[in-house]
Amino acid sequence: MYEDFRSLNQLMVTLHSRLNNEKMKGKNGSKEGSESFTGTKSYAEAEKMLTNGYLEILGTLKDDVKAKSKISSKYAEELSHPIPHNGIVGYAACVPAAIQGLPNSMISVDRKPMKRKTISILYGISGACTIKAEWFSEAGSALLSAIDIIEKSGIQTQLKLSFFMGKENNEMVFPTVVIKNYGERYSLQKISFPLAHPSMFRRIGFKWLETTPDTKQNFRHGYGTPVRYEEAEKNVKKKANEYLLTPDWIHDHGCSVEAILKKLEVIK
Repeated sequence: MYEDFRSLNQLMVTLHSRLNNEKMKGKNGSKEGSESFTGTKSYAEAEKMLTNGYLEILGTLKDDVKAKSKISSKYAEELSHPIPHNGIVGYAACVPAAIQGLPNSMISVDRKPMKRKTISILYGISGACTIKAEWFSEAGSALLSAIDIIEKSGIQTQLKLSFFMGKENNEMVFPTVVIKNYGERYSLQKISFPLAHPSMFRRIGFKWLETTPDTKQNFRHGYGTPVRYEEAEKNVKKKANEYLLTPDWIHDHGCSVEAILKKLEVIK
C-alpha cells in the first residue's frame, strides 16, 4: 500500500487533518512513545525537529560526512572531474617547463566525458523495537556521504523517504515523501532529521499508520513487523533509474560509502 507526499509540509498538513482510522482507534503510539525509544520527549518535539533540523547531531553529522567523503575521495576518481596536464597549448604557462624550453610548457585541463545523470533514491526506514537510535544515524550518515560525493560530481539526485516500512499479514505499507528533489540544493540540516533520527519512523511514521484510511489490516499489536531489504526489493514498485536502500542493507555492508556508490551504479 502506497501513499506519496510531494513535500514534508504536505505530509504534516495531511497528518494534522486526519483522525485515527478504524483499525487504529485508541492507539497513540506516536504520542505515547518514550524518549529512550523515539529520541524525542513528545510528538510536538519531533515535528519541530522535522521543520528545523536535527540540530543536536548536525555538527557530528557534518564531521562524519566530511570524514567519510575524505576517505572516499578516491572513488571520485571514477567520476567526472578536471584533469590538469602539460601540453603544447593551454590556459597558462608552466614556468619550470617554459624555462627549460620544453614543448609541453602550457597547462591544459581535460574533463572525462560523461552524460549528465540523474539518480532517484528510495530510502525505506524500518527496524525492530530493540534497535537503538544510533543504528539509524550511522546508516543515514553513510548515505549522506554518498549523496555528497554524487552531487559534487555533477549528478543530480532525488531522495524519497519511506518513513514507515512495515507489514501485517499479507499487507505491506510504503508511504513516501520527497525530501530532496532534482536540482535542489543539498541541505544537510534539512534532511538530517528524516534520514538520521528514529522519531521520523517511531513518531511521524506511527502517526501516518494511525491515520491512513486505506489499511485493511489490524496493526494495533506492535505496529506491524519490520520489512528487511530483500523483501522490500522484491515487492516495492520502482521507476527507471530508481534504487532502493534501507538501513539494514547499509549496515549489512558495513556502512560503506563505496558499497552504496556501487549499489547506485555510480562506480563499478
